[in-house]
Order: sequence, then C-alpha cells, then structure tokens
Amino acid sequence: MKRPTLLPEQQLATVVRTLYAQADEAGWDTLGPRDRSRMYTQWVEATDPVGEILARYMTPEAARSWIKDGPMKEYARANRSTGRYAAFGRHGGTSALDIARQALGPGASLEEGSEAVKPLRCHAHAADGSRVLILWGDRRSFKDLLWAALRAAADDGDTPHVVVLEPPGKVTPTEERNRLNAIATRCGIDVTYMREILGTRTPPSST
Repeated sequence: MKRPTLLPEQQLATVVRTLYAQADEAGWDTLGPRDRSRMYTQWVEATDPVGEILARYMTPEAARSWIKDGPMKEYARANRSTGRYAAFGRHGGTSALDIARQALGPGASLEEGSEAVKPLRCHAHAADGSRVLILWGDRRSFKDLLWAALRAAADDGDTPHVVVLEPPGKVTPTEERNRLNAIATRCGIDVTYMREILGTRTPPSST
C-alpha cells in the first residue's frame, strides 16, 4: 500500500499534538505491545478526534500505519526537540549542551552543526580541548547507542561517550546499571547516567 501524503498543515498539527497528549497521559514509554496496539486501534476509530480527522484523508489501515511509522515512531525524539516532529515535542527540557556538560564537565561546549539523530548524538569539546562524540537515549536504546559508539570509534576514530537519560521517576535499577556498565567497560566506552528534565508541550487545539 502506498504511504499516504502528509495532512494539511493545520490538521497535521492538531493530530500530532492530540496523539502526543494522549500518549503522555497513558504513559507511552511504559506501555507494553498490547496496550500500544489498543491505542493504535482507538486512534483510527471514527469516534476518536484523531480518527475523525484522518478518515478524511486515508483508510483506517493506512491511518494506523501512518501513526505508527510517523508521529509515534518519532515520539521519543520529538520529546527531546529533535526529529521530523520536533515542533510538536517538548521544549525547554534537557538540551544537548546539558548532556555534554553532564558527560564532560561544566566547561564542555558543543561543536556547531554536529547534532544528529538516529541515534541522538553530537560532537562536543571538553574543557581541555579534547573532542568527544556524545550519544544519548534511554536505557532501552543502550544496545543501539553502544553499537553506534563502537562504529564511530572504528570508522571515524571518534572518542565516544554514551549518556543514559533517566526520565523523571524512572531510575535505572542498580542491577541493570551494573550490567550496562560492565558491558560498556568491556567495549572501552564511557557511560554516564543523567536525570532528564522534560520540557513543556503545546496542548492540542480546542477547536
């Protein structure tokens, strides 16, 4: 099935903001596959505010695919003001500079134009002038972060540093932290843990 085109700008904004607000309320990051599947089903129903709008432009099957592979695939990145849907994410929370300074110390600075996604990363300079590749995400993405760090070290000669972000109320259990640290040590990668500050999100339009 051909992917649907993007919605008109106003409808897109309403839909994505509504999706993200409902995902926030449901605790999306903590939901299992079944609960997420139920939400996808709910969102494409004609009685749902999201489904009512999407029905004007695509079938329920196409709408479900668009939601899953579009806004919700970008949900975590948008919440950190990056990616395709950054405009609808949270703003004013933990920044790349905050992360770099957590990893390298208060004198760290970002290398202009180095921020990228998939995974979230940037180059930064420590106070002593050393250049480091900072990669960050939650602990569920640790495997991807570690692999990206190893590839960057092997392919580009980068010195990588992984930062595991811990959203409010989600401390990495001691046993898991010890295991992640042991894996990173075997790979020669530095790891830092950081309590993330979530920004604010523009609420859905009431119209």
